[in-house]
Amino acid sequence: MLYIRQVKHLARQLGVSVAHLEEVANNADLFCEELTLIDPNKPDKQRSVLNVTGALRRLQRDLLRVVLMPKLKPSPYSHGGVSGRHIKTNISCHLDSVHALVLDISDFFPSVSSNRVYKLFTQRFCCSPDVARICTMLCTYNYHLALGLITSPFLADQILHVVDHRIACACKKAGLVYTRFVDDITISGTYNLHPKKSGLAKLVQGILADHGFEVNPNKTKSGRLDKDFEITKLRIKRGHTDVRQEYITELERQIKDARNLADGRPFEGPYYTRDQIAGRLNFVCWVNPGRRRSLKNKFRAVQWNNVLIRSQELGLFKTIKELRSKKGKAIAIDVSSKLKDAKSESGR
Repeated sequence: MLYIRQVKHLARQLGVSVAHLEEVANNADLFCEELTLIDPNKPDKQRSVLNVTGALRRLQRDLLRVVLMPKLKPSPYSHGGVSGRHIKTNISCHLDSVHALVLDISDFFPSVSSNRVYKLFTQRFCCSPDVARICTMLCTYNYHLALGLITSPFLADQILHVVDHRIACACKKAGLVYTRFVDDITISGTYNLHPKKSGLAKLVQGILADHGFEVNPNKTKSGRLDKDFEITKLRIKRGHTDVRQEYITELERQIKDARNLADGRPFEGPYYTRDQIAGRLNFVCWVNPGRRRSLKNKFRAVQWNNVLIRSQELGLFKTIKELRSKKGKAIAIDVSSKLKDAKSESGR
């Protein structure tokens, strides 16, 4: 618990004056800008994120690192946004299982209202109403948690403590394993967990509903773990964690494409730099070290200096994600490869 009873005590912990703390909290919206994240590989799936700047960002950072994290423990079942835990530890908990059920909490951050955050600070964290009001204003946008506020994952996890406890207790009684990665719930065991053959999905849905959350029915799925079943975009292959087959296929295609570009052969595109491909390769090797030797050999076989020279000759640009403000201003420019010209050039 925090037990912060006066605003001056909170200000002292954050290393600022009370006047500064209240001024930033009362004008938090001035430090926020709504952006749209555009992935050139998924142009139809745009995401809204919040860009937080200046004094508000500094206060949120210090509130998280100095006040919240040292005194409050994350849920033991949570693997998202927790130091030392990640998507690999999340799926590793299910290595000994045969069947799995995954569910997704719909509109996770927006469903956590500022009123719930205020109650979290007053009731669970034992803060005074004045302190809770300041913290709520610092940690919410448009009256709810938002993607882009660095305190959102931590506070959402704290709110889900009781949910995790209830689901985990039910799973333990049924001999099942339970984990959560932010808003992705995974339950596994030795028997079929299909919603039509097990009442587990309905039970979890009921527990979430009791606490104001809904399940996204389009993302509920079940299956055998040895049939390339995905958990947070990873899978279990021969008793080990692995990336999706589609991810491997695309990575190998990108490496081959880079080699073709270096050798002056037809280039498919889009264009990815050496660092971009190396980052994906390192991710695969981290998830499944058994793939390291084969992928590294293919990567080293590429004449990367020639790739750079050839890309400059063809006028190719690095494909990156783009952040665009609601007013249409580009924050991070994304220029796709000039594939049409590249194909005609490389085919000559």
